[in-house]
Amino acid sequence: LKIIGANALAMFTPQAWSAEKPPIACKRIGQSIIYRGKKYTCGKVKNKLVWDKGVPLPTSTAKAVSSPSPSQSSAISPSSAPIASPSPSQTTSGVKPSPSKVLFAKSGEISNNGTVVINGKDQLGRPLSVAFTRSGGVIVALEAFCTHAGCIVRPQGKELACPCHYSIFDPVTGNPGNPSQQGAYPLTRLEVTEESGSVYLWL
Repeated sequence: LKIIGANALAMFTPQAWSAEKPPIACKRIGQSIIYRGKKYTCGKVKNKLVWDKGVPLPTSTAKAVSSPSPSQSSAISPSSAPIASPSPSQTTSGVKPSPSKVLFAKSGEISNNGTVVINGKDQLGRPLSVAFTRSGGVIVALEAFCTHAGCIVRPQGKELACPCHYSIFDPVTGNPGNPSQQGAYPLTRLEVTEESGSVYLWL
């Protein structure tokens, strides 16, 4: 794993991680989790892994393009689910930056009515795994980190399953398949665009 820069570590101060934190353990640097309307990111303070103070999740209006053709574009940003939050190094000033358009995959990698997990990098060059599902001609993108312990979920039948603790999630909504399961938080929804045979994320 790459070490997060000094600006990102600025959020992991004693004051930040002494506040209310997610109830699960912080396992690795860069791990993220959604808890009570905020996105928390794992960092290191004095050789200890801790959660930052959390970033409130924004909402956006749903958009969709019905054509499945790779030559046409489609985007989805439902208001009912959170989208990717800015990185910790970009939010310390309290000013929300404009999202960056990041090439992440090719259209041919995502089959119709299928789900695939693709490993790539975010706008800062950090590793990022994303679950893509093409449903009704629209591509849905979810962060593939299980919200229980940060393991990478995998397609399993019509669901996304965590190989570490067997949590399951809906590949379109990101909602946990069993609301009573431990760490039952939805997977983070990402804004995605398909243009001319390429798939981009807005991060």
